[in-house]
This record gives sequence, structure tokens and C-alpha cells, in this order.
Amino acid sequence: MRKAEALIRQIGYGLLSSYQDYRALYTWRSWLFGWLARLLCQVLFFSMVGWAIGSADTQRYMALGNAVVLGPLGAFGVVSSSVGERRGGTLQFLLLSRNGPFPVLLARGLYWAADGIVTSCIALFVLRWLADVEVSPPVLLVCFLLQVLITLSGYSLALALAGISLRWPESRMYLTAGTTILLMTLAGVNTPLPRGGVVGAIASVVPAAHGLQAIRALVAHGTVPAGEVFAEFAVLLLWGAVGYLALTGSLRHQVRTGTLNLR
Repeated sequence: MRKAEALIRQIGYGLLSSYQDYRALYTWRSWLFGWLARLLCQVLFFSMVGWAIGSADTQRYMALGNAVVLGPLGAFGVVSSSVGERRGGTLQFLLLSRNGPFPVLLARGLYWAADGIVTSCIALFVLRWLADVEVSPPVLLVCFLLQVLITLSGYSLALALAGISLRWPESRMYLTAGTTILLMTLAGVNTPLPRGGVVGAIASVVPAAHGLQAIRALVAHGTVPAGEVFAEFAVLLLWGAVGYLALTGSLRHQVRTGTLNLR
């Protein structure tokens, strides 16, 4: 019981520090007119690519895909912030946590996932003006729930990347950029989701691939395919396990070899 209470308290303090980190990162003006405006322009850009192709369906397809993928892509910010813990010298203190560093690192980076959920849902809301994609309030509410699942799935993958980056900090930008390209290519964002073969197998475990298909079906037909939702949840569990093993394994190796300090 005491261990469970300590874990809850540990996560709570991690969430509190996460909130303070986010407040230090943005003001409401810089977030609204800087960060959010940039992301909406990104959605608009891909929407215009679909318009340039000459197909209204393609325009709506690409706009919806790029609005949804903002969630998991935003969650990738935890890779850089985790390396920032090492650069700032706070990672050593997190290792002293009673239940290990993983719960703290998970909680401290959750503001990236929360930001991704909010920005993607705002993008979904304004799609009616950006690309003539009508998302009614009841549908938007279900999309929000699906977006939470999709973003947490991407956050789990980001934690796995953070485990690699904590051991090799110089790799963080390459990992983030490469995984972003992977998601944009294989998750069905701008092109149909690959089926079959090696590429299809890889796409089946990519965050957002199944959740995006569920949102597309919801917006088009008003129904949510349960199979896609369960598949996205399975991807979340898969990458959550990989993230735990990658983070804890990386930190244990660096403590054992005395290479945790970054100079």
C-alpha cells in the first residue's frame, strides 16, 4: 500500500512539474499566435496540396490525416525534454526516486501529449473552414477520445526513442525526424494505409495508423470500427512496454558504466 501511495505521489509531482515546465515554455500569446498558428498552417499546406492535385476528396483526406497526426507528432517533444534532463543535471536525482525514474519521466513529459491532443482537436474543429470537412460536435467529442488514444500511442513510442537518446544524446534529432517521416508515410496520413507484405506489417504497429482509420470512418459514416480501436490500444501497450524497457535499460547501463554525466 505504501509503495502504491508513493507511486501515486511520484506521478502527481511529476505532473505538477510538467505543468510548470509548460508554463515556462509558452505564454498564451506565443502558443496561440506562434505554435498553434504554425500547426494549422501545416494542415492547410497539405490540404492545398490535395487541392492542387485537383480532387476535393484528396484535399479532405490529407487535411483530416494531418490534423489527426498532430497529436502523436507533438508527443515526440518528450525525446528532447528527456535529454534536457540529462543536460541540466536533474536526471541523476530522478534515479533516486523510490519507484525508479520511469514514472517520473513519463509524468514530466505528459505536457507534450496534452498539447498534441489539444492542437489536433482544434485542427479537427476548424477543418470545416480549412478544407470543407464537417465535424459535428458529437462526432468531435468521440474524435477527442480517439485522439487521446492515438496521442498516447505516439507518446509511448516517443518514450522508447527517449531511451535511445538518453544513451546517445546526439541522435535525438535524427530519431525524431526519421520517426516523423515514418508516421507521415506509413500511418495513412496522406496516402492509403499499406496492406500486406513487410511494409504493411510495419504499418500495423505504427502509432496512429489504426486510430486514424477509425476517425476517418467516424467522420465519413458516423460509426467507429471497434477492431481499429482495439488495434490502436494494442499498439499503445506494445510501445509502452518497449518504452519502459528502453528507458530503464538505458539508465541502468549508464549508471553501471559511469557514463550518465554529459559534458
